[in-house]
This record gives sequence, C-alpha cells and structure tokens, in this order.
Amino acid sequence: MKKLFLFWVITFGLLSIVMAGCNNSTHTGSEQTDEKAMYQCPMDCEKGKTHDKAGQCAVCGMDLEKVEAAHDADSTHQHVN
Repeated sequence: MKKLFLFWVITFGLLSIVMAGCNNSTHTGSEQTDEKAMYQCPMDCEKGKTHDKAGQCAVCGMDLEKVEAAHDADSTHQHVN
C-alpha cells in the first residue's frame, strides 16, 4: 500500500512540474503584438516593402518606422527580409 501511495505522489509531483513548465512558456499579449510588428521606410523608398525587424532603410538610410498591418486583401502580400 505504501508503494502505491508513493507511486501516485511521485507521478502527481512530476506532472505538476511538467504542467508548470508549460504555463511559463506561453506568450503574453504584449509579446504577441511585437511579433506581428512590421517596419517600413517613412519615405517609402522601397515602394511599400515591409520588414519584420526595426533597422535602417537600405536605400536612404533612415530609421524604419513601425506600421500597422492593413486588414484588407493586399495585407497578405508582404515582403519580409
């Protein structure tokens, strides 16, 4: 009887540790919005090309600015480096 009880205690403890690790790896709302952030040259040197990371425009050297993603049919056609 003691061995069966010990088995269930250890099993429950291991499952609790695994589940706690799974919960810590989820994203918060602010992290999810940053993943979808797109950047574009304010001078539109590259004719609408967007980038997935902040940086500088390859044409004019200006800092790329964060842009809101459009929710229309054209928003599915994004060029990402």
